[in-house]
Amino acid sequence: MVGVEPANLAEEVEAVVLALPGVVRLDGGRFGGLGTYLPGRRVTGVRFDDGGTEVHVVVDGSEPVRTTAGRVQRAVSAIAPMPVHVHVEDIDVV
Repeated sequence: MVGVEPANLAEEVEAVVLALPGVVRLDGGRFGGLGTYLPGRRVTGVRFDDGGTEVHVVVDGSEPVRTTAGRVQRAVSAIAPMPVHVHVEDIDVV
């Protein structure tokens, strides 16, 4: 993580999470305001603070929610400030 700018880190977390099986999308939380603001855009569902990293996702339900959440937590822990808190906002079953 040394030398990574926060804006680039938010985008990197976004890309890593969205590439995981079982993740449908990142989510802005209950009121839609959760995210990291960048010049010209916002990375919805990813926030960094003194308490670590928050990631809010919608999953597809193809696997147990805990399995998908654990996968997200492990992937993000490899690149972002610890601890990593994963919030499953919804299950999108099609």
